[in-house]
Amino acid sequence: MAINKNFDNGDFESLNLTDLIDMSRVLSHKNFGRSINFYYTSVYFPAVSITGSSCALNCKHCRGILIKRLIDTKTPKKLIRACMEFHKEGSRGVLITGGCTNEGKVPLNNFLDAIREIKDKTDLILFAHTGVVNYEDAKGLKYSGIDGVCVDIVGSEDTTREIYGIELYPEDYIKTLRAFERAGMGNISPHICVGLHYGKPRHELNALDIISYIKPSNVVIIGLTNLDGTPMRDIRINPEDLIRILCLARFKFKDSYISLGCARGKGYIREEIDKLAIRAGVNNIAIPTSSAYKEANKLNLKIREFGACCAVLPSQLQLE
Repeated sequence: MAINKNFDNGDFESLNLTDLIDMSRVLSHKNFGRSINFYYTSVYFPAVSITGSSCALNCKHCRGILIKRLIDTKTPKKLIRACMEFHKEGSRGVLITGGCTNEGKVPLNNFLDAIREIKDKTDLILFAHTGVVNYEDAKGLKYSGIDGVCVDIVGSEDTTREIYGIELYPEDYIKTLRAFERAGMGNISPHICVGLHYGKPRHELNALDIISYIKPSNVVIIGLTNLDGTPMRDIRINPEDLIRILCLARFKFKDSYISLGCARGKGYIREEIDKLAIRAGVNNIAIPTSSAYKEANKLNLKIREFGACCAVLPSQLQLE
């Protein structure tokens, strides 16, 4: 299913970046004011893996490395125990994630009662990475009391086949987003990984169109990060590619928050992305670099800092 044009014709690169950035900033400041939210996770909003170090997909950009860094909560009892400890230590919330099944799901169904218990006993804000879901899955998560969901959206079946190693189509992601909307999920925060297809723009415009089937709370833009131990360890994204998608997300979703997620390259690439994102009027940045602070001060923006995942809305943090 081709929802939008491909990047192969060069149209994407021909978009004047300076104009896009200026228009995006004007629109963002008009609708959201001259402020920027800087998010820090660490002890404030730790991430846990309900599959431990296991992932059935073993995707080319990750190879399961990212979840190996997380706290292992692969049983409901472990999840409850960990979250109670986080609450005791003063954490604001927890990101519940994990590896995927062969169908592209994070297997959350066995953890719904545990999530409900955590919500009943604490004031932790709980978010989950879900993968693709059906309506029954979405209803279950809504019942659990979870505060929001993060869904990675891939706009090309070629990319899911080549990078994830499974057959997932745009329709699968559309059904997932609609299922969450129909279930009444309060915060739906789709994620787009720019450069997922070996560092080159390919699926991203289609991903934006997929997201437009709902009214997202928050669109999170991330970028391929080269990880040692993966086939993509030597691949770097072009910061300008990510910023183009960020600007187009702002135009398409005028009333939604646009966030820059924690995964977005390293070193100079990350610094450049942060600088350009601030110029483009991004609303939220996870774990900002020094360049983000410098650019925000240069533009005389009001800076707000707090400990949470960048998918969490300011209203959920009682900041608005």
